[in-house]
Amino acid sequence: MRKGKPKVSVIVPNYMHSAFLNKRLQSIDQQSFQNFEVILLDDASIDKSEEILISWTKKNSKFKYFPNKKNSGSTFSQWNKGAEIAEGEYLWIAESDDWADPFLLEKLVLQLDNNPNASIAFGQSMLINKVGDELHNFNIHYNYIFKNDRWQRAYINNGIHEIENYMILHNVIPNASAALFRKSTYEKVGGASKKWKLNGDWMFYIKMLEHGEICYIPDTINYFRVHNDTQRVLANKNGYVYYELLTIIDYIGSRHNPSNRLKKRAYSNIASWWVHSIYRQSWAKEKRNENIKVNFKLFKRFIFIRPITLVHIPYEGAVRLAVLILTFFKLKEPIRRILHKIFPNHFIPHST
Repeated sequence: MRKGKPKVSVIVPNYMHSAFLNKRLQSIDQQSFQNFEVILLDDASIDKSEEILISWTKKNSKFKYFPNKKNSGSTFSQWNKGAEIAEGEYLWIAESDDWADPFLLEKLVLQLDNNPNASIAFGQSMLINKVGDELHNFNIHYNYIFKNDRWQRAYINNGIHEIENYMILHNVIPNASAALFRKSTYEKVGGASKKWKLNGDWMFYIKMLEHGEICYIPDTINYFRVHNDTQRVLANKNGYVYYELLTIIDYIGSRHNPSNRLKKRAYSNIASWWVHSIYRQSWAKEKRNENIKVNFKLFKRFIFIRPITLVHIPYEGAVRLAVLILTFFKLKEPIRRILHKIFPNHFIPHST
């Protein structure tokens, strides 16, 4: 790293998150590791975001503001814009609605410094709701998906092994805010594809891991906000994101050597997620025909992959109806809490 350049470039891609910005930026400003620059991005927000972002550039010279005059329509386009501006050796993509533990950078910089072959270092995330109340850390999801306690301990793993054994089943980095990336590897893989709506981060991590190791620490260093205005919630209003998921598994299967057992499980997982999504998607009149076409194509693929999908769809509909009835009689949450205690690996209290 050249003299005078920051060790870390903190990229804050913002869109319409004025309610969360000050908390986010305070958590960056108060990091114990201070050798960083902050690249503030705004994707043509029409709330009070710009006012807040400009105010931070006035009170701290490390903070620089780079707004878009026109909305880019892509979170990943913003990531890449920040990376092009960045002068640091490492990149922290600090999403604008999350916040960080004061020691996040100190701990993750140490991981990449001590492991020069690593392209990614990340830590544990605590899920929080819209008002900032803690829900649970991501261990509940790891346990549910992988049926082991791997993420309760620190580890360093070969990138290809991580892809073939873990990334094929789920994105093990649930939130970019919890990770630090080596900029040279980011540039080598060409950044994140702006064509992806939701799962571009998952594919991007796979590309990064094809060129380096992954480091994990079990410390809770990131606070990952879950609310109705996240890209995850908005993207799940149609079936398109399931094309992305299938593309990821197809890619891993064609470029790497995961076991047939894991490939089958991965495709079955996506088929199951898709069935659950059908009853959550938006079927508003203006998008209905388009969404029917998308989901019909997915239906044909999933029937081939997992024939039991034919039964799963009406079964899920019956479950949804039962849930509506329980909700009406205010019995849903009490029953859910009881089931979670009896079957802790089958029911997630608050899911992303």
